[in-house]
Amino acid sequence: MDLRQLATLRAVVEHGSFSAAAVALGISQPAVSAQIRSLETRVGQRLFDRAGPRVSLTEAGRTVEQYARQFADLESELDAAVSGLGSEVAGRLEIGSSTGPGEVLLPRLLGAFARLHSAVIVRLQVHDTQTVCDLVASGEIELGVVGADRPQRGLIFTPFMRDELVVIALPDHPLAARGEVGIEELLTLPMVLQQKGSGVRLTLEAAAKAKGLHLSMGPASLELGLQQSAKAAVLDGLGITVISRLAVERELADGSLVAVTIAGDALARDFSLVRRSGRTGSTRAEAFVAFAEVGTKLPEQSGRESRVR
Repeated sequence: MDLRQLATLRAVVEHGSFSAAAVALGISQPAVSAQIRSLETRVGQRLFDRAGPRVSLTEAGRTVEQYARQFADLESELDAAVSGLGSEVAGRLEIGSSTGPGEVLLPRLLGAFARLHSAVIVRLQVHDTQTVCDLVASGEIELGVVGADRPQRGLIFTPFMRDELVVIALPDHPLAARGEVGIEELLTLPMVLQQKGSGVRLTLEAAAKAKGLHLSMGPASLELGLQQSAKAAVLDGLGITVISRLAVERELADGSLVAVTIAGDALARDFSLVRRSGRTGSTRAEAFVAFAEVGTKLPEQSGRESRVR
């Protein structure tokens, strides 16, 4: 159904003649007549009775005119709904996160964001870095926050905030008294490692590779899932691990764990915001990104963007 023809029919009804409708629409009278004839052909019924310059609707015309008004109302509703998308912050916000930002940072940010925008329903999924990237790439979630840039076709990585990685140990561990350890020495010590694909593991592997080393060169280590599992193993006296400082804030504050820095290397990573390239962000997603930029105090390197097509 041609909406222009329905609009022309409504104009003829409103103004009482083809000529008056033509003036109102800014087109020629023959054009009005042609559109009405096409509409009559489409419905297979005569729509107007003509008596001189004035016209009146037939029974079929009255039926079509009722639907023409409904189409016009729906068009107005559509315009209002689409224009509202530019300002209203509402709906479901699906975010995925690796364990580093997902355990402490994002719950705080998302909680504050939800209080500010009560019409937004927030759903946070916590996975390893690769899984989060896969979910964003497939469109199952709109945004991801991960602890390592892992180039992947169709994704855009933008810096979110800087995260310091530290070695954690029990207070009576020999490293705890020293307060720091070089990465070369660290890789010779038995460690509790997070699973492959995690942001911390990827960052540690990259730092080792830069020194011409490999994690497998060290003594046998435990591999125990993600950050909470690794932290629990250290608390149980099973060794040391590299972890996000954010993930152990409470334990460092109460003295149950000690943070050991990596001398000369300042092992750190950028938490990165992951989006699918070519996808227009929803108003709620863009509102959260703007809110988080203030909440996390992005460093000056926020202009860097990594795009993989």
